[in-house]
Amino acid sequence: MITETDFELDEMKEIIGDFLIEADELIASLDNNLVTLESSPEDLDLLNEIFRAVHTIKGTSSFLGFEQVTTLSHKMEDILNKLRKAEIKVCPEIMDVSLEALDLLKLLLDNVRNGIDEQINLDGILARLQAKLDDAPDATAFGSEPASEMSAAEVEAIMVEATSDPVIAKTPSTDKPGKTKAAAAPPRNAADQTIRVDVDRLDALLNMTGELVLSRNSLMQSVGKLGAEGETDLESEGINRAAKAVNFITTELQMAVMKMRMQPVGKVFSRFPRQVRDLARESGKKINLVISGESTELDKSVIEEIGDPLMHIIRNSCDHGLESSEERREKGKPEQGTVRLLADQEGSHIIVKVEDNGRGFDIDAIRDKAVERGLIARDDVDRMPDREIFNFIFEAGFSTAKKITDVSGRGVGMDVVRTNIQKLNGIVELDSKKDIGSTITIKLPLTLAIVQGLLVQCDEDVFVLPLSSVHETVKADGTDVYYVNQRPVFRLRDEIIPLINLTAMINADTDAFVMSERPYIVVVGLAERKLGLMIDRFLGQEEVVIKSLGEYLGATEGVAGATILGDGRIRLIVDLVGLFRLARKLGG
Repeated sequence: MITETDFELDEMKEIIGDFLIEADELIASLDNNLVTLESSPEDLDLLNEIFRAVHTIKGTSSFLGFEQVTTLSHKMEDILNKLRKAEIKVCPEIMDVSLEALDLLKLLLDNVRNGIDEQINLDGILARLQAKLDDAPDATAFGSEPASEMSAAEVEAIMVEATSDPVIAKTPSTDKPGKTKAAAAPPRNAADQTIRVDVDRLDALLNMTGELVLSRNSLMQSVGKLGAEGETDLESEGINRAAKAVNFITTELQMAVMKMRMQPVGKVFSRFPRQVRDLARESGKKINLVISGESTELDKSVIEEIGDPLMHIIRNSCDHGLESSEERREKGKPEQGTVRLLADQEGSHIIVKVEDNGRGFDIDAIRDKAVERGLIARDDVDRMPDREIFNFIFEAGFSTAKKITDVSGRGVGMDVVRTNIQKLNGIVELDSKKDIGSTITIKLPLTLAIVQGLLVQCDEDVFVLPLSSVHETVKADGTDVYYVNQRPVFRLRDEIIPLINLTAMINADTDAFVMSERPYIVVVGLAERKLGLMIDRFLGQEEVVIKSLGEYLGATEGVAGATILGDGRIRLIVDLVGLFRLARKLGG
């Protein structure tokens, strides 16, 4: 039996949960907006937006009884109030202490989220905030409105206001008594247009959609066979029409579910202005971060994984890529260096670029380091194109930095970047020009759940190749095959491409490099590297749902997972990253 007390507890948990969700969104905006305010101190609208966010956190936390959150946000609000009144001015020192207070606020909210009652010592940060307040002519300890208890209605009003876009100020009516206005539908705010759904429910919905896609494929294959048998009666035509309708609806449903999981990449990008600002302060450099394309959308699973790789890249750009102000002046460059973070969609992929106008990579130093570490012979490295030489930067432990700092230079990071991006079936490339700058390009799939696949047969096995990695197909007849180090290769225009037997390679068999008479070659690529896969037949193109192989088989190198085809058979999906790694191991 559910008691009134149980109901009240559940209701309070729901209120606290809503508060934490809203607070997280506000904190994320504060992180970015405070950094922006430092470079735009006269932007009163931005300052008011920051003030409203802190005021919302303060008011709601006061109502819920989170005393430390209330105390700290209240003191931050006092600082912001003085800034709004121009009694103190925006300066790096005030931003330092405000951002430090924001970090502590995040920690306090995490404690609330995790049910930790431990009190954090706030004396130091409160004293530093008070010192900044005392710089104002008439500052007082708590100059703004007191942190009084708020009613539930007031809290709800604040939370709705915080989620409305745009925020509409409520003004008193100027209508004269006795006059009535025509009834009008109340405007709908953004809070009424959205609903929060647990991620597990979305994942379950995506799973069911995947099963529906598989069933659709089976249905279309069966209907195709029916048509091939020459059946033309009315019943067959009706089945055909119904199948086409199911196909259309399934495709639309699939797209709708995928869009539900899509999030703007700006959710990740928003954390970097603060990080770059802190790095600039630590290093004494002047750094301008330019962000564009933040509205570009990616699947939630991809969004969650790209933050750390991007952070490694940006830290390297700030620490090693950009020169000091003195060095830039000597080179005739502007004192302030620029890091650009861009995102754009190209077909079924998202392209993310990190560009800087710094010193660039010393390609001769990379060559020397690669030879020194035994990664390649001197004669071979001298013949390699620049793009391939830059890829040594992504080797584990590889670094040409003359100076090791707390931020970077130890040779760790870039190998982690490549590993994490490849786990997402993505590609990372580096291009650089000395004293002009560097560009790191990341190419990511929009989603990891459903892919377009090319079905190929090799011996008695059928494999699915991700279509995005297939460059072209060629007939083996008339193709000139050569041997380099006893390994078969073929020339495709101006490129020399290694040849492998797909089935033998998946089985990690050294016979993978034995030339066999097969009619077709599929050229697949990963970044600048390419392989020619010798196959017997093409079986067509199909949209496939990736299914995990489970705990015991999931680590099989060269295999990304499995799918169920329209005829009900299970087929393996080739993992290009693992395939290239296997080719490298077996090929020496």
